[in-house]
Amino acid sequence: ALLLLRRRCIITAATLLATAALLATSFVTAPRTADGQEGEGNEIRWIISGIDVEEGGYVRCALYRDENTWLNTARRYRRAAAAARRGQVACVFRDVPPGTYAMAALHDADNDHEMDKSLIGLPQEGYAISRDEHNALSRPDFDDASVQHDGGRLVTRSRMRY
Repeated sequence: ALLLLRRRCIITAATLLATAALLATSFVTAPRTADGQEGEGNEIRWIISGIDVEEGGYVRCALYRDENTWLNTARRYRRAAAAARRGQVACVFRDVPPGTYAMAALHDADNDHEMDKSLIGLPQEGYAISRDEHNALSRPDFDDASVQHDGGRLVTRSRMRY
């Protein structure tokens, strides 16, 4: 019985190691674009200025691929975060295939991972939208905020609004 138990432990350990190796290699391959080119090396660097460091917390950024997912954090394409600091922060999205994208950022001062809003729904924490698309009275439009990424490295800038 002891020999059988020892043999089961060895088999279980071997199975776990093989599964871990398989999972590790499944995430190593570079993402591919629609035309089959690898997305590795393609990057969008979004520089956000006007950060109120007195608020503390993090600047949380999200990258969206279309208007159907726009501003739905559960459906964002990529995300990035940076500690809030004086001057500016950079949210970097790596291995991004060429395409049209829009970005939204939240200065999450209380670190609760969501936008604090007033009773009438106005933002109570800082926010930024790509291409500095801001309209205080309505939700930003994906098309107005979108940028074209042709591959390689794209650098774009916006200002945090409070």
